[in-house]
Amino acid sequence: MAIDDLMRQIQETERLITVYGNADEVIVGTEDQIYTRRGLINRITLTAAEIGEQIVNILERRLVAMRGELEKLSAEH
Repeated sequence: MAIDDLMRQIQETERLITVYGNADEVIVGTEDQIYTRRGLINRITLTAAEIGEQIVNILERRLVAMRGELEKLSAEH
């Protein structure tokens, strides 16, 4: 992955951490390759109290991993 792409993903993940941290509700759904034109299927709305913290934790772990990858790529260049 290119450094610029990774930096964009890091910025987007930082933004999403704020969004999910401040959300009142989160819609979770599945997407099927056959039915992608219909959008999300099997969706459910959850309160932020039910799932928001878990999503933020996942994104924070992802962010740590991406920053580690960025450091590794930067050291190689």
